[in-house]
Amino acid sequence: MVKKVVLYSAIVVHSLLMIVFTLYLMKLPWLASDEKFLIWSTSALKFSTREVPPSEQFAFINTSYDLQLIDRIDEYGFPIGNQAITDRQKLAQLFGVINSGAVKPKYIFCDIHFVDATESDSMLYDELLRFDNIILSAHLNDGGVLEAPIFKGINYGLSDYVIGSVFDGVYKYQLIYQDSLKLTPLKVYEALEQASTRRWGPLVNVGGKWTLNNFIMNYRLLQKDIADLEAGFNPVSLGELLFLEDADIQEFLADKIVVIGDFFENDMHETMFEVTSGPLILLNAFLSIKTGDTIISVGFFLIMLVAYLYLSYMVFVEGDYMEKQVSKLGSAAVTKYLIGFASYLILLTILSIITFFLFNIHINIFFVAVIFYLSDKVVGIGRRLIKN
Repeated sequence: MVKKVVLYSAIVVHSLLMIVFTLYLMKLPWLASDEKFLIWSTSALKFSTREVPPSEQFAFINTSYDLQLIDRIDEYGFPIGNQAITDRQKLAQLFGVINSGAVKPKYIFCDIHFVDATESDSMLYDELLRFDNIILSAHLNDGGVLEAPIFKGINYGLSDYVIGSVFDGVYKYQLIYQDSLKLTPLKVYEALEQASTRRWGPLVNVGGKWTLNNFIMNYRLLQKDIADLEAGFNPVSLGELLFLEDADIQEFLADKIVVIGDFFENDMHETMFEVTSGPLILLNAFLSIKTGDTIISVGFFLIMLVAYLYLSYMVFVEGDYMEKQVSKLGSAAVTKYLIGFASYLILLTILSIITFFLFNIHINIFFVAVIFYLSDKVVGIGRRLIKN
């Protein structure tokens, strides 16, 4: 009786520790290479039945071809050449037209990093101060220090896509960086939904609902969608837009979520499906939050607990079902080791598929499988030592 109590207690404790370890892995910005194929394949299947947001709710303004040259300054304050930045005089003109309209945009994502001074800044700053529904982008420099926009008092959010990642590609996104720095899509959601947020470990409470701080996005719009003339999401170049009458510009942008940024040239990032522009990644992250893709439910934890209890049972109980099936495949030690690990990996793969299609949540399975398998081997060694 005592042995059974100890055994079942060990199984429960191990299961809970593995759930904590899984949540820890889920908050990391990187993935194991074997996990990427699983994420891509399941996401592609779900993407085929995606719900595309209504195009009339958005207006995209492209700044790829509206540039101005300014001095490039070295660390000592001396000019060392030129650099191209978004034309701020045109931006000031656009914002002036918007501010003079009777019906304003619902919200403005201005995915432009204002870090260098120009002669047009004063005019642009005056227009920015008139908005109460705009957000600018900030980024971390190579040293991990936030470079806030030069326009003081204007709302901004962190718009980096993969923070601290060691692989190429935007698979994961996060809501809050280092406990307090909110990323741009979250701040936009807070403003539009009048929601408050607070972080607790790997989770964030957004408007009363718990969600993962780091999550794998469900893309609803791809780069090819905004290049498709029939889809209705085509970005309008800033310079072309300014050729229109003020009233036409105001009507085009009225009551829409306006996204301004470089959609085609210098702000492109590898994602799970294709190379995608930075502003579109931000919008997809916002849509993931808005549609509740990242919400953690009680059902998710219950399924994880049941699955991990069985996997922990495999760890602690000699001769379980999976172990018996593995033993039938051959006596070679290498074969048993490989298939023994594969049994954990396969079961965790099935679990990740289930949680994704039920709760939109992928589980980092590779390292979890490694720990389950190593635990199995350690318990097996301990069992043999006790027998001897």
